[in-house]
Amino acid sequence: MDFESHYDRGNRRAPRNGIGGGLLRLLFSHPRILGALVLMVIGVFTYYSRTEEKVNPFTGEEVRVILTPEQEKALGLQSVPQMMQQFGGESRDPAAKALVNRIGAKLLAAKDEIIRRRGLDDFDYDYQFRVLQDRQTINAFALPGGPVFITEALLTKLPSEDAVAGVIGHEIGHVLAWHSNKQMAKNSLLQAAASAVATAASDGRGSGQAIGQLVGQVLQTKYGREDETESDRIGVQLMMAAGYRPEALLDVMDVLEKAKSEGARPPEWLSSHPTEASRRENIRKFISFFRNDPYGVWK
Repeated sequence: MDFESHYDRGNRRAPRNGIGGGLLRLLFSHPRILGALVLMVIGVFTYYSRTEEKVNPFTGEEVRVILTPEQEKALGLQSVPQMMQQFGGESRDPAAKALVNRIGAKLLAAKDEIIRRRGLDDFDYDYQFRVLQDRQTINAFALPGGPVFITEALLTKLPSEDAVAGVIGHEIGHVLAWHSNKQMAKNSLLQAAASAVATAASDGRGSGQAIGQLVGQVLQTKYGREDETESDRIGVQLMMAAGYRPEALLDVMDVLEKAKSEGARPPEWLSSHPTEASRRENIRKFISFFRNDPYGVWK
C-alpha cells in the first residue's frame, strides 16, 4: 500500500477534502443557504416539540396534533357566532333545519357503530348541525370540535336526501380526521419551509420572498387536497353504514361543478380542493371498497 499519498514529509496527516469539511465550507461561503438551513432546523424542532403524535381512532392513522379534544371543542364553539354572522345567520326554515339534524344524527349513529365494531372509543365531540340563511354562497364547512354548517344556497340545489347526507358526511369527516388540528400543528413547519426557501432564494429585490410564499401556498394546498379526499372517503363510508346511497355524492360533484362553471378557478395544484373530476374518480374507488365492508378500515 502506498502511504505517501496519506502523509506529508513531516509524517503528518495531510488535509483532505472530506464530505463534512466540504459541506461546512459550502455553507459558510453561502450565508443564505446556511440561514435557510438554520430556519428549517428551528421549524422542525418547533414542530416536534409543540405537537404530539396520536393514533386517530377512526382513520387508524398516526398523526401529529397540537390541540387536545377539549381545546378543539372550545375553539370551534368560540368561532360559531362569527361564522353565523358571516353567512347571514341561522336559517328560519324549520323543515330545512329538521332535515339536516335528522341526517346528521343518522350519520353519527353510523360513526358510533363503526367505532364500536372496532372495539375502540372515540372522543364525544359536540356535533351541531346548522343551516345558514345565505342563499347566494354555495358552501358547507365544519369547525374544530363538531359544528357543521350548510348554506341554504347549497341545500336547495341538492337533488335528494342522500346528496345532503353526502355533504354532511363529508364535513363530519373533517372533524373525525382532526384536519383542523393537524393543519394547525403543521403551520410552524410550513412557515419554516417557506421562510427557508425565501432566504435561500433572496436576491435583494424581493423575488426570494415571492418564491417562499409560492412554496408555502403549494404545500398548504397540497395538504388541503389530501384532507378533502380523506373527507370524501369518510363521507362515503358513513353514508353506506347509515343506509344512504353513496353514489349521491357524485350528484353533489355535479352541483359544485355547475356552480363554478361561470367563474375562473386556479389549477388543481394551487387549489385547496381537488377538481370535481378527481373527486369523482376517488369517490368511485371508495364506494367499490366499502361496498364489501361498510365498517372496515381503508387500506
